[in-house]
Amino acid sequence: MEIPPISAVAGLLLLAAIHPASAQSYESLTNDKAIEIVWASNAFATNLMADGTTTFGGSPLNIQFELGTFTAGFDPRGSSPAEWAANWVVLQTAIYDETEQQVIETATLDSNAAPFSENSQAYIWGYTTKDLNSGVAEWIMLAADEWQWPSVDAMQPPTFSVSDAAKSSEMILGSVNGTFNGTAYHMQLASVAVPEPSVMVLPGLALLGLALRRRR
Repeated sequence: MEIPPISAVAGLLLLAAIHPASAQSYESLTNDKAIEIVWASNAFATNLMADGTTTFGGSPLNIQFELGTFTAGFDPRGSSPAEWAANWVVLQTAIYDETEQQVIETATLDSNAAPFSENSQAYIWGYTTKDLNSGVAEWIMLAADEWQWPSVDAMQPPTFSVSDAAKSSEMILGSVNGTFNGTAYHMQLASVAVPEPSVMVLPGLALLGLALRRRR
């Protein structure tokens, strides 16, 4: 942090002496709080596309990752992937590094205002595209239990590692540290598409049939 010149400090002290009610202290002007969060996947790891054969580096598609969260009250586990993007709030975006075979970044959290409330759930979302109509959308959505947004006052910066998402409940879409056809991988994406209209209509038809049966 750059230290203000002595003249600037003296000016603040003089202002406070003349107008104590309106002047801000030097400490309040320079004490902006923030905490850094390191988030990363394993380096030099085998990461697979949805087909289980093509690696991230062998795909012509660019793969991005985002550290973020969802709006209050929205849970991706019980919602259609088509609804995710509209409720998603990004803290930081990173491009997959094909040379290091990983994603690694340091994000700065400078507020615990919603939806980044202290101790609420953080997520990592990897994708080729968020456009489900593209035909090439492949995603991975992770939410390890220990990925909780820290207080901006916290002294110890947290680290969110992809390997933390070890339980099935933490791998909302895609998977981590598994095996496909004998190949061990660190991350594997899953194909995502807009639900077929016929699939979306079936539950409605079932409910309609049940209602008609009850009327007889």
